[in-house]
Amino acid sequence: MYSSTILLVQPEIKSSGPLRTRLEGKGYTVVEASDTQTAMSIVNCSQIGLVVTELYLPVGESRCLAQDIGKSPGLRCTKVLAYTTHGKRRDRQWARRIGADGYVITRSGEERFLEVVDHLMETPSTPRRTVQASRAPLRESGGERL
Repeated sequence: MYSSTILLVQPEIKSSGPLRTRLEGKGYTVVEASDTQTAMSIVNCSQIGLVVTELYLPVGESRCLAQDIGKSPGLRCTKVLAYTTHGKRRDRQWARRIGADGYVITRSGEERFLEVVDHLMETPSTPRRTVQASRAPLRESGGERL
């Protein structure tokens, strides 16, 4: 089932204004969570098309979100996009290790961010592989799996 709802996960919801505005401007419905536990509750109870999460939430949280979604049989098709403003090589590697479907650097511009979101929202969902088997590289330009 297709859903145009995006869950935006950031530790401080007050700082999510620019991303939320960008997403709503494209016609997406946006719900927010400030931590992994709240995010999982929302994903379990709602039709979410994409989870957009800051790559580095407080210790222990982002490290589990994409993995928890991937391990849950009912949620394995829920896509996860990790983002950061840093754009270091280890960030891309970390996004892959936690099982994110995509990765984007937000300071690369609004158009790039929205392009990756649109791509993930338009791509049919397929069950997420286990993190150990999910070694496919993330594309430099698009952030989506090859």
